[in-house]
Amino acid sequence: MTISPSNPRIAAIQQDVQQSYDALNRLIDGPLAQIPSEKLYESPGNDEWTIMENLAHIVEFMPYWGDQIAKLVAHPGQNFGRVQQDERRLKEIRDHAHDSLTQIKVLLPPSYARLQAVLASLRDSDLELAGVHSRYGEKPLAWFMEDFVTGHLRAHLTQMRAALDALLPGK
Repeated sequence: MTISPSNPRIAAIQQDVQQSYDALNRLIDGPLAQIPSEKLYESPGNDEWTIMENLAHIVEFMPYWGDQIAKLVAHPGQNFGRVQQDERRLKEIRDHAHDSLTQIKVLLPPSYARLQAVLASLRDSDLELAGVHSRYGEKPLAWFMEDFVTGHLRAHLTQMRAALDALLPGK
């Protein structure tokens, strides 16, 4: 993906999301497809999520944050986002925490497509629009994008790689 001269900040965000999505698919098709399947459902310790819980959360949060972004752009200044204890968030993770790798892989493309469709509709100026989060207060969309979308994807990739290392030491 090339950076759009008319909206370079949005294009960079799209590229960041694309790179994380590509890395996620490489992780699924490579190391995760090669480990014993029961390892996908084991916590690496310290109350960390299982690999499948991470994957279920990614499937859940991409369209959620895409929808939240679209609503904020349509109505700046509104309440934005949710807290970690949000019951719908937790239910989605629980509902898919025991899916097979094949099942999760089927759910990823439409999840990703929703987020990318919203990102493609944005202009750089939209990044200055503010929303109000119950925990973080009023922040511009650019801040929310890094915290809840691009940084969030990268963090879960890191978490899954660390889980792999913990569950399969020396591999």
